[in-house]
Amino acid sequence: LFVRLVIGLLDALILVIIDIFASLALRGYLTVARTTPAAIALLAVFMTTPALAQSTSDDDLLSVALKLRLAYIETGDAEVDRTSKAGLEGLSLIANSRTAAELGPPLAVDPATDPLVFAPLIYWPVTPGAPALGNTAVLRLKDYLKNGGTILIDTRDEGNLGFDSTLMRTIAQQLEIPPLMPVPSDHVLTKAYYLLRDFPGRWAGGRVWVERDAERTRDGVSSIIVGSHDWAAGWAINAAQKPIFPVVPGGERQREMSYRFGINLLMYVLTGNYKADQVHVPAIIERLGQ
Repeated sequence: LFVRLVIGLLDALILVIIDIFASLALRGYLTVARTTPAAIALLAVFMTTPALAQSTSDDDLLSVALKLRLAYIETGDAEVDRTSKAGLEGLSLIANSRTAAELGPPLAVDPATDPLVFAPLIYWPVTPGAPALGNTAVLRLKDYLKNGGTILIDTRDEGNLGFDSTLMRTIAQQLEIPPLMPVPSDHVLTKAYYLLRDFPGRWAGGRVWVERDAERTRDGVSSIIVGSHDWAAGWAINAAQKPIFPVVPGGERQREMSYRFGINLLMYVLTGNYKADQVHVPAIIERLGQ
């Protein structure tokens, strides 16, 4: 009964949200290009909740739908999956303590079967010899990206970034990944929360790649971010909230910078290109004064 009541309230809330969006759009205050991935993900949560109620337990439904969470793709490699889970737990803990974010426990997802809309960011550790994605997984991941989600692909190979590997080429072709470029020095990822020059994880060095033309769409947020830094291992904590893996070559200072990159990444995904938009503030204030 309680869940049915909640679903009824969510249905009403959906109508209110749609009415607000329609009103803003008609007045010229809202365009699809300016809608942040976080807003899209939140709206998708409300729109898909009634359908998910058919196949998800009451507790699981409420737990997943009513809490912002990061997600990771399960690889089938138990050690890699444990590291991904521990890494996103560590990043969520740090983000909750340093920012206004309130992140719940990370979600393990199989893109072929699990809903993806609940997570604005999905971490994907690419493992050697992993099987190619099936058609269903490909379609669901493409839909996730199309609707505002972001995937962080981590080849974890210490700066070598296996772009030329058969698996990476297959992933790029299947997901129709747009042209990428190295993160420029003035990119929002370098200043979304902390000022950064590098983006280390367990490993330092190596480039990080983002969508080349993201500035034209998605509020400037890249749908795909690719690196080789083994970020989850750099963020990973145990039950005592202590780091699990050493980070090289920079030790604990490097781990701190790894957490800072993670927070910048969260702010970038959740808030869009707001830092870049700040350059327009003086002109806007001047116009308002006129």
